[in-house]
Amino acid sequence: MRAIYQHAASVAVWLGPENSGSSTAIQLARDLDACVSREYLVKLFRRQYWWRIWVIQEVSCAKTAIIYCGDEAIPWTTLDNVCEILKTVDYHLRSLFYARPSYIRTLTHGGPRALQLSRYSPHRTAPPLLELLLSHKSKKSTDPKDKVYALVGISSSQHTFGTIDYSLSIPEIYTHTARHIISTSKKLDVICVKQHDLGQYGLPSWVPDWTRPPPSSGAVVIGLHHHVPPYSASGNTLASASFLQDGYVLKTKGIVLDTIRTVCMPYHIPPRRPPSEVGPLLEVFHDWWNTFVASFSNSLSEQTRFARAISCGSWNFENQEEYAAKLEAIFALSDRLLSDSDMLRLDPPSRSSTMASSVEEKERLSAVPEAGLMMNRRRFFLSKAGFVGAAPWNAKEGDVVCVLLGCSYPVILRSEDDHYVLIGEAYIDDFMNGNAIDGLESGELVLEIFEIH
Repeated sequence: MRAIYQHAASVAVWLGPENSGSSTAIQLARDLDACVSREYLVKLFRRQYWWRIWVIQEVSCAKTAIIYCGDEAIPWTTLDNVCEILKTVDYHLRSLFYARPSYIRTLTHGGPRALQLSRYSPHRTAPPLLELLLSHKSKKSTDPKDKVYALVGISSSQHTFGTIDYSLSIPEIYTHTARHIISTSKKLDVICVKQHDLGQYGLPSWVPDWTRPPPSSGAVVIGLHHHVPPYSASGNTLASASFLQDGYVLKTKGIVLDTIRTVCMPYHIPPRRPPSEVGPLLEVFHDWWNTFVASFSNSLSEQTRFARAISCGSWNFENQEEYAAKLEAIFALSDRLLSDSDMLRLDPPSRSSTMASSVEEKERLSAVPEAGLMMNRRRFFLSKAGFVGAAPWNAKEGDVVCVLLGCSYPVILRSEDDHYVLIGEAYIDDFMNGNAIDGLESGELVLEIFEIH
């Protein structure tokens, strides 16, 4: 039999009759084989159309939609279902794009999914305005005012927001938007939205600038609102908020947790840097780690606390050894790169490696860009009482760490004369899910009043 098969011009393999969509599966195999590049779908999902703010209404209000590209046409729902399918094979995507985690997000949340009315309430016909602003904060608009105005009419605020008035200035529109969201939701989550630090409109520190950052500013910060399940630093409390000085000063209540004692080097992913160049990231990682171990032990529980802090809780494992494995992977890669080359590049395993070692190597390599995405535009800090966390990259020693009533995330405030300035949200492992409110109810912590300019 061996000789017969060896000399056969071709061997026919019969899998049986058509069943369970086997014809579709065969066609899928042909289509996949025809894709000489793994990045075709990524490029399709990153076309300029998906980034336009006004097209959200086109799609959300349409009964049906057909996508045309060149000579091809495909129903909107078909392409959208592809995103859902890809989300279910997230593990395989991580294996393919271990050095480019942004590709994974493009495939699962980009393209047609990027124009989903709200990624938080996908089935609501008129979601809250903040959900829409967060879902589409990366969209482009010729007029910065449209980053708000293009969404009001399809939100639950369409009858309560007020007049759409283009004669108002951008600071007036953005500040009114923040006040409206706080007043109607009784939550302060909107004040934590930070896309960039351009300071281009002179906005109060608690009012988000909804304009898309320019490409020259590098990668944007991944906010804590992306975390699943959602954080709830203030428990079930509602905001105690009022507005002073014509509505430009936020007066609210909160709990002071501590003061920042030490800050580490900030990390920032600059524009157009190849993901394979990890030298700057490893340098910052070692600075954060050295600062940490100078004050704490190298025990498994402490390693867990450090790993959760640098990943802002996105590394979430039941077994503490998995956190240690992530850190060990970064250290092992760092040692290898430092000994192999001065360029510090994150390159794929050689083709000669076995499948098992290749998978293991990819897992190790993926830990670096995973950490980098959450470390971006942040810096590690230690508080006077020994809390550790990740704060905005412009936080500094002496800043105050707080949990404000009605705010899902701890925040960093800076005292200036008779008021405070909001620096931004912070990750503190011990205070992400209501612990501060427990301390308030037990009498260990006290409520204070803040005026934030």
